[in-house]
Amino acid sequence: MNQKIKPAHRRKWKRFTIQSGALVILQKPRLMGILGQAKIKFGPIVNISMGGLAVQYIENKNRMKNYTELSIATPAKKQILDRISFEVIADFPVAALPDGKKIRNRCVKFHQMTSYHTFQLDDFIREFSTSYIMDRRSGEERRKFDDPRYQDPAWSRKHEKRSGLDRRAYPVIL
Repeated sequence: MNQKIKPAHRRKWKRFTIQSGALVILQKPRLMGILGQAKIKFGPIVNISMGGLAVQYIENKNRMKNYTELSIATPAKKQILDRISFEVIADFPVAALPDGKKIRNRCVKFHQMTSYHTFQLDDFIREFSTSYIMDRRSGEERRKFDDPRYQDPAWSRKHEKRSGLDRRAYPVIL
């Protein structure tokens, strides 16, 4: 009975935190395309990558609907990225407000980005990102077992903070 185990999900893109003030704006289509589109301020960006973003917002009837396009804007420069199609990956509550509304976190994945959108997004991340979010065990951060310093037991005892059962990824109940 050989069952294939799925590998752990690893992110393709590095995530970055963004300076306060960058907002996600949803594009709400009007009836039969008359009078253009209405724009709904959604909320501030929590983190962003070339593949998607996470945004926090206060629960609202208009914000809970399914939209297909978003824009990213800053107070100083107005809209920077315009009409990027997306898909919602996750939407979950983070906290509750005293009036009964909830603060939610929505994670989206970008779709069908043109080369112009990719260029704009890369420029936005370079200009407005404050720091890189370390993803657990990805790329360069993985332990390299052929590194000679990991073979030295004195170095291991000095720098390894966990030992025995604590080193397992999941706690073991004995």
